[in-house]
Amino acid sequence: MGFELLDWYCRPVASGNWAGTMDSAFGAYTPCAVDSLVISISHLLLLGLCYYRIWLIKRTLKVQRYRLRSKCYNYMLGLLSFYCAAEPLLRLVMGSSVFNLDGQTILPPYEMVSLTIESLAWCSMLVMIGLEMHAYIREFKWYVRFGLIYVLVGQVVMFKLILSMRDHYQHHSLPSLLKKQLLLGFINYGCQLVIFGILLFVYEPSLDPYPGYTTIPTEPVHSVEYEALPGEEQVCPERHVNIFSNSACFSSDQTSSASLYELTWTYFGWVTPLMQQGYKRPISEKDVWKLDTWDQTETLIKRFQKCWAKESHRPKPWLLRALNSSLGGSLIILSNMEKLQIGSDLSRFAGPTLLNYLLQSMQRGDPAWIGYICAFLILVSVSFGVLCQTQFYQNSSRVGFRLRSTLVKPLPDVYKSSVSDAQSWSFSIICHSRAINIAYSTK
Repeated sequence: MGFELLDWYCRPVASGNWAGTMDSAFGAYTPCAVDSLVISISHLLLLGLCYYRIWLIKRTLKVQRYRLRSKCYNYMLGLLSFYCAAEPLLRLVMGSSVFNLDGQTILPPYEMVSLTIESLAWCSMLVMIGLEMHAYIREFKWYVRFGLIYVLVGQVVMFKLILSMRDHYQHHSLPSLLKKQLLLGFINYGCQLVIFGILLFVYEPSLDPYPGYTTIPTEPVHSVEYEALPGEEQVCPERHVNIFSNSACFSSDQTSSASLYELTWTYFGWVTPLMQQGYKRPISEKDVWKLDTWDQTETLIKRFQKCWAKESHRPKPWLLRALNSSLGGSLIILSNMEKLQIGSDLSRFAGPTLLNYLLQSMQRGDPAWIGYICAFLILVSVSFGVLCQTQFYQNSSRVGFRLRSTLVKPLPDVYKSSVSDAQSWSFSIICHSRAINIAYSTK
């Protein structure tokens, strides 16, 4: 059923010119693949970008509006965009196909869809240019321009494909003059796209404030850098994130440029705010986060003292057993994280194996999709190995710091206790380990 739907959508000709002359893994499906995966997707992206910019101009009150001092440049852009919108629409109405090498009488469905998307994308561009003549905004303009560059790259790919088949345009139902007009029209359309892209990319209009309009900001001004209130400390947010994502965010008093972060534990997304701040300016001592309660030495010591109090009532108290009771949760997590190191080792083994299989596949002349799958699996294996390794190092370092804090903090009290219990002894024969053992055994 899936292949029947694909054949209906692409309308390939098994013994046609596309199947016999194209040195491509898609074969007779080459025009359908190029038109759908390159042209349609690029114009869908442009359509979405233009629609969002239109929404910003018409609906939102968070952007600053301006008036154009001169509208001549916009009139020229509007004329070019009108031509770019009319050309695919005219081809759709007339049923003219630039991929018709085998004498089909009607447009294939994939080309109908592509021409419709092209017309809608350029109509949205025309509407956006018309709205800019009444109210111009600076926001999101470069996204639209880079989306247009993506469209131009897609047109270059399509133009290269058509030029490679220029000697095979043998329409049974079209005269030679009409065939030349169709090709010249497509070339002219591509030239108009290039001219429009260049003009829009270098366009920097002269603006005046929009009369009678005042921006209503819903968030703090982004250009003003946030300064923490005196005495206020930011706590490390790692504890409040889930494995993959979490809607947890900093409080509204902690950040201005990003009030909501999609924090991730897997990809260390919780450290993104601190990295962004370090990118803007050097991080000082006041910028460093405060330790959360589960990492603070006071919390670790209280927990250890409770565990040691229980352990001291045993006939033979063990310091290791008290530490295990105090840090048991962290040790269990670390033991489970040890399995991630196995995943990292497996990924290191999978990468060269897949690369070897990919090279053998290329030597055998296997289809291109096998190489794509191997390359994707190599990317996945390397990414998985890096994630496993970094998570293991992060959690092992955390357990090590907790263990050191638990052991180092009581040392002054231990030393005082050992001194008070050994006043009558000769200090020259008491080593440090003996003193610590005496202190813990007498507490």
